[in-house]
Amino acid sequence: MAQVDEGLIAPLRKVRNDLRALDPRDRETLVRIGAELEQTLGRIPPEFSSVISLLSLCLEGLQAIYQQTAADLDALVQTIAGAIVAAEQGLSASSNPLCEMMVYQATQTLRGALPHAGGTAGDRGERQEKPLSLDDIAALMVPLEPDDRSEWARVRDALSGAAATHPTLAEAARLADALARGEAADPPEAITNLGRLLEQAQWEQERSTDSGDGLDRSGGDGTDNHPLHPLPQSADSSPSFDALPPDADPNLLSDYIIESRDYIEGAEAALLALETDPDDDEAINIVFRAFHTIKGTSAFLGVTGVAELAHRAESLFSRIRDREIRYGGGYADLALRSVDMLKALLQSVQDALGGEPLRKPQGYDDLMRLLADPEAPGLSAGSEAASPPRIGEILVAQGRVRHEEVEAVAAAQGEQPIGVALVKSGMVSAEDMAHALRVQQRLSSAAAHATDATVRVRTDRLDRLIDMVGELVIAHSMIAQDEMVQQGGHYDLARKVSHAGKIVRELQDLSMSMRMVPLKPTFQKMARLVRDLAHKSGKRVEFTTDGEDTEIDRNMVDVVSDPLVHMIRNAVDHGIERPEEREQKGKAKAGRVHLSAYHAGGNVVIELRDDGRGLNRDKIVQKAIECGLIESDKGLSDHEIYKLIFAP
Repeated sequence: MAQVDEGLIAPLRKVRNDLRALDPRDRETLVRIGAELEQTLGRIPPEFSSVISLLSLCLEGLQAIYQQTAADLDALVQTIAGAIVAAEQGLSASSNPLCEMMVYQATQTLRGALPHAGGTAGDRGERQEKPLSLDDIAALMVPLEPDDRSEWARVRDALSGAAATHPTLAEAARLADALARGEAADPPEAITNLGRLLEQAQWEQERSTDSGDGLDRSGGDGTDNHPLHPLPQSADSSPSFDALPPDADPNLLSDYIIESRDYIEGAEAALLALETDPDDDEAINIVFRAFHTIKGTSAFLGVTGVAELAHRAESLFSRIRDREIRYGGGYADLALRSVDMLKALLQSVQDALGGEPLRKPQGYDDLMRLLADPEAPGLSAGSEAASPPRIGEILVAQGRVRHEEVEAVAAAQGEQPIGVALVKSGMVSAEDMAHALRVQQRLSSAAAHATDATVRVRTDRLDRLIDMVGELVIAHSMIAQDEMVQQGGHYDLARKVSHAGKIVRELQDLSMSMRMVPLKPTFQKMARLVRDLAHKSGKRVEFTTDGEDTEIDRNMVDVVSDPLVHMIRNAVDHGIERPEEREQKGKAKAGRVHLSAYHAGGNVVIELRDDGRGLNRDKIVQKAIECGLIESDKGLSDHEIYKLIFAP
């Protein structure tokens, strides 16, 4: 077995050093260490199964420290740090029997130190007397990997106990037993089937409870432990999750919400890029890592509703990444719905931090069932998967050539590229071909690019910095205008004050630029909006942007967002015609909506263009007369009529 590169060992070394200096009550640092370890764990090759299992136990130990369920927190921290050392050795020299022994011994030591493995016999007996609910079992499965045999044994025991009232779980217990013994022929498939059986049992339990058959939904003590399937409520009330964990740190949850939204924003941009190139591995990995990180962090903080949804969305993209299925059609809709649901869940968590109930967004249960079985009839089977843009398709969409002509040239092109063959045949000009190639390049390069490294700063601190810089400018002006500097013979002092003035002005420009944010995130949201509107209306729309790196004041972003949404809705719903109508008018089947931003005369101009049917003069005149704006259109030019749409 080959050793891994230093890029995996260095993060582990950093985690180990951070653990050495960790105060177990410092939850913020604890979450950061857990996130770093989670990310490193996801990059370790699967052949290092023993190291992966050891690091998974380390994550479980960090969660026990966070929840303060361990008897000796300091001792557990040091045990985890020792396990990290063993993991480093296992990765750097995996073929060395001594290193393998270190990993094995560290695994056994850490497993014995964890709360669920330790404790007195009386404690263990008490846990055995209180069986886990179905949702407890589901939450227990969320962070597990195929090599976590001890945890799969715990899942098996819980499923065996629940099989008495849920016969469908007998097969699930058998699958968990195979995972616990390491005898599953296809562990990922076994985990998927196990999850489906558990989901079926949950659904049957909810249905039987709704029908009033009296089946117990509790965890054995009479309390409700079914957070994802609450008791029936009135039609006008929203279903709610259980409350946030009682030991939840509001500051950590606030940071978690902000970081998760950043991941979701990047995932949404990558999903839109996959619409044009579903084989873009980098975009697929961006989405997968976003779901994976949100799942791990949510489970670590005890936000189980988010963790379970992210886990199922991650499973869907794991299949896409492994080429079991191809992104497009129903799978694309399902992935975008998952992103929207994660946004709603995070908003619910944020509202709960403000004292409101932790509510479950509408459609959560339906989406969870779809993610559990993406091949459900009517979801993906009838959806046409998107394909990478081809030059012939672009030319046909632009109306430069007919589909039959492209097919004829393609049949006789021989070894020539289709573009060369079309130009030689005289069907398209070289200029049209160059334009189509630029469109193809733009669509193919739409995948998310690496972003610059950033540091998140609280806005009140930023505002304070700008105020202080303003005071610094005033103070410097007072010094520069002092008589000693202006009229005295202190030339060196005057030169130094002048030099300081240049630095102060540059600092002022820099501080003001820190308030500026690019329009790119706003433009990306508009791309998603166009995609959804076109999909619902059955129209074909090519959305392009220009100048998305143009920056505006951060306070203006929210101001321009709502008007842009309204204008783009009008452009797609009322401006762009349906494909058959455009074809009758001699237009390309795909309509164009172009959003651009640029600087002009000290201002930032945001411009929206489309090639649809335009404004209807007669309707504007009729509406203006109804509103009493004009009596008739006599004597009014078209420009004056069109300006009426801006009238109050």
